[in-house]
Amino acid sequence: MTPPIGALAARGRPLPPGRQLVEDYLAQVGARLPGPVRERADIIAELRGGLLDAVDAYRDAGLSAPDAAATAIEEFGGPGRVAAAFGPGLALSQARRVALTLLVTGPLVGLLWAIAATASHIASRAALPWHWVGAPPGSLMVFPLAVAIVLAVWTALFTIAATGRATRWLPDRPRLAPGTAAVAGFGAAGADVALLVLLASQLTVAPGTLAAAPVAAAALASATRLVLAGRAACHCLATRTALAGPR
Repeated sequence: MTPPIGALAARGRPLPPGRQLVEDYLAQVGARLPGPVRERADIIAELRGGLLDAVDAYRDAGLSAPDAAATAIEEFGGPGRVAAAFGPGLALSQARRVALTLLVTGPLVGLLWAIAATASHIASRAALPWHWVGAPPGSLMVFPLAVAIVLAVWTALFTIAATGRATRWLPDRPRLAPGTAAVAGFGAAGADVALLVLLASQLTVAPGTLAAAPVAAAALASATRLVLAGRAACHCLATRTALAGPR
């Protein structure tokens, strides 16, 4: 039984004849695949298994190891073509995961801020922010906060719909879902920025009125989601761009 490729690399041993051709080919395919790392690795593992089976079949037919590998690779097609076949599916999976994560974490972060506001005895006002008399400058962030939350929620819901059963009624646009998922991610990040600005404003005006532990927990949650949501949105944009690249 041939040792796994990782075991050979770990031991510093050279690859078997023809195996290097296969691994170079898979590396080129992997570099063109968008989406999550784990799913890309699964696809590469699946391709590796298929390629090695084809190489073994050509070896049994009498070809040398390098010729068998080259023939199997030619049969599979160019790296760009193979990656393009998997790209849309990976993009949909990535977009759906981002949207679901945002919809799950959103209420949790909101609950932490609600607990912090209640513990700090911060009362809400019925008037719009620009009608508040004597409101601190940071209070004007309430309006963009609401806009960011609405944008994040609706684009996340649309992304889930566009990656589920609704795909049968939607036009075949693989770039749509990663695009809306990116908007949802940036919307969530924008909401966290607004919340942190509001907190900074309250710290400036009346720091002694805040409940330290609940506020710290809410701020940490928002700061964490700000980083993760922004990163996920950037990854979705990169995936969307990759799908528009040359096939």
